[in-house]
Amino acid sequence: MELKLLRAFLTVTELRHFGRAADALHVSQPALSKQIAALETVLGGRLFERGRHGADLTAFGESFRPGALSLIGEADDLLIRAREASSGQRGQLRVGLGLSVLTVAPQWLASFRSMNPGVGVTVKDLSSFDQTRALLSGQLDVGFLRLPADRGLAFVPVLAESLILAVPEHARWKRLPADLNKLNALGIVALSRGIGPGLAAQIEQWCASRNFIPRVIQRADDIQSVLAAVAAGVGAAFLPSGAQYLLRDATIIALHDSQTRWQVGLAWNTMRSDPVVDNFVAHVQKSIENPL
Repeated sequence: MELKLLRAFLTVTELRHFGRAADALHVSQPALSKQIAALETVLGGRLFERGRHGADLTAFGESFRPGALSLIGEADDLLIRAREASSGQRGQLRVGLGLSVLTVAPQWLASFRSMNPGVGVTVKDLSSFDQTRALLSGQLDVGFLRLPADRGLAFVPVLAESLILAVPEHARWKRLPADLNKLNALGIVALSRGIGPGLAAQIEQWCASRNFIPRVIQRADDIQSVLAAVAAGVGAAFLPSGAQYLLRDATIIALHDSQTRWQVGLAWNTMRSDPVVDNFVAHVQKSIENPL
């Protein structure tokens, strides 16, 4: 059954006049009459009684009207949903992020969600290494990760990140000691290399430039455990600067040189076409250019 015929039927039903309905549908009255006749042939019954003053529904037409309204309503809803999906206003967005963007990414996601209520957003806390694998395998749509991104991923830089040294309060240090062996006297708490290989490589590069071999006394499988160990006075730790907003009962010492800095970007898979991703990337870029 053609939707065009149902729309013609409902228009005549609403206006109760073939001439006015033809004008509303932008067709000739004979063409409209043929459409109603075709629908009546399909249904096997008359829909209207035509008189001098217009067109009234027959009893059969009255019984058919609710179903026609329902079908047209469902078709209109389907069309709206399809248009929203094709324009990126409806769908799903799976996002990966880490500590470095905790001060900005939640606001970007919240504002994007308020502007696109038809998009469902899920967030996963993952290392840059795990985000890369998830993006390439299609398990994530976008990720905030350490740059440069792997081949196959497009990206836009979103912020600069750097290493900090977190030391227990009992050390009473205000700055990095000239003799780095004092760090080993405290001991170093480190994230397992397999969890954050990019961070581990950054720390190793900094230490190697100073001929310093850190004495690692404890390893952890997540940043939160490293933070807890420093706060408890177990030892010092090299961390991304974004971690300082979650760290208590510790002293933060900034490390000022080029080897302690890197870029964090928003990355996505170039092999997947998704208007929701395109819209989110544009939203983040606009948010960076026009911060609140």
